[in-house]
Amino acid sequence: MLRVLIGSGVLLMAVGFGAAGWQYWKTRPAAVAEAPVSASAPAAPARRSWLISPAGGLVAQDDVQAYLTQDRFVPTRTLRVVRQARLADLLVGDEKLPEAAFLQVLADIRAPRVSDGLCQILLDAIAQDCAVNAARVVEGSVDPVAGIAMFRLELVFRLKEDGAKLPDLATRVLHRETVRADQESGSAGGETPEAALKALLETVATACGGEGVGEVCRPLRLDLDLTPGGPTSAVAEIAWLDPLPKGMFVAPPLDAGG
Repeated sequence: MLRVLIGSGVLLMAVGFGAAGWQYWKTRPAAVAEAPVSASAPAAPARRSWLISPAGGLVAQDDVQAYLTQDRFVPTRTLRVVRQARLADLLVGDEKLPEAAFLQVLADIRAPRVSDGLCQILLDAIAQDCAVNAARVVEGSVDPVAGIAMFRLELVFRLKEDGAKLPDLATRVLHRETVRADQESGSAGGETPEAALKALLETVATACGGEGVGEVCRPLRLDLDLTPGGPTSAVAEIAWLDPLPKGMFVAPPLDAGG
């Protein structure tokens, strides 16, 4: 009987907080409320679906999409964040925190709120559009005494038009590199996810403008890990185009499109 009562309580929690969560999603800024790009966006010209690596092999399709596909969101161009948040910050209006047994349900339903502010930082710096693709509470991380929990977030974004025209891709290779905002100091610029993201984006801009970086440098993936008890980890993967190495001749694969 107790199990039935607890199950019924969880269901009521999901319905109650889910309804408020739906209202929350409806009132989110248009830039982050829905993942699909506006139907009014101009149709993208046909593009090649393959790129070559500096070693002469084909670049993985995930990386090709993340680099080339800018007219829509793709699942591989992401900002992934692991962070801690206060459960009270997940509430709406005059809501109160539920009993400890229901805090996990609340945290999971309201997890998208934890991403508030991160899309705006991307939009201010590099992104044309941004959306929350996934947000979940880390299983077993809810601390009812401290009123905190850990969350995993994934945001997708597409880059602003920078005016750079892509060169003939048949004469280029895609070079990729991992850069870290915390290489020297062990900190990504502050304790908050917002400060860490700003520092990482500054690192990306510096790296893309660095000596030896070729044409049309773009971030592919951004990762922030702000797990308490350890240094902030802020890592980005960037990519750019370099001329074909001397002696290399590229023939498109037989099954490649575009």
